[in-house]
Amino acid sequence: MDEDPIVEHKTLVIVIKRIALAVVAGAVASACAAASPGPKNWRPIPGATNAWAAGGGDAAQEYRYESSAFNGGLQDLASQVTIDALTRHPGAKFQASRPFGLCPGAAGVATFQLRDRMTLQEAFSVRGGRAIRIIYVRPAGTAVNPDAQDAMQRSLCAF
Repeated sequence: MDEDPIVEHKTLVIVIKRIALAVVAGAVASACAAASPGPKNWRPIPGATNAWAAGGGDAAQEYRYESSAFNGGLQDLASQVTIDALTRHPGAKFQASRPFGLCPGAAGVATFQLRDRMTLQEAFSVRGGRAIRIIYVRPAGTAVNPDAQDAMQRSLCAF
């Protein structure tokens, strides 16, 4: 036998380590790619961070994701969401605030009617000292887009 079993063993260990490292790197990259808070099949809004759009013209919809440090609870955030929406959108009319049905007790959603015949839904949750806020605008009378609903659930109900 011309081969040294110790050298062969070291080579095998190095190859196994490289394969394991490649698998881990691939898994990390895959997890990062899957972690997008935006709705599937929506296009990013150019120049904006964590903002997506679907449709166009009178059927245009927008979806935005925000995360920031927050020291309060869910009720505190619900109050802040209402104040912010009415301040940012003069003439907006508050319609309702309720638990987010897909994860009640962990998230809520406030609905407003805007002056331009659009509906604003702001969904929110508090996790680990962070406020998660989803701002979703769609034409009044239009059903919630299923991709937007799925994205909200992924962002708000993940524990």
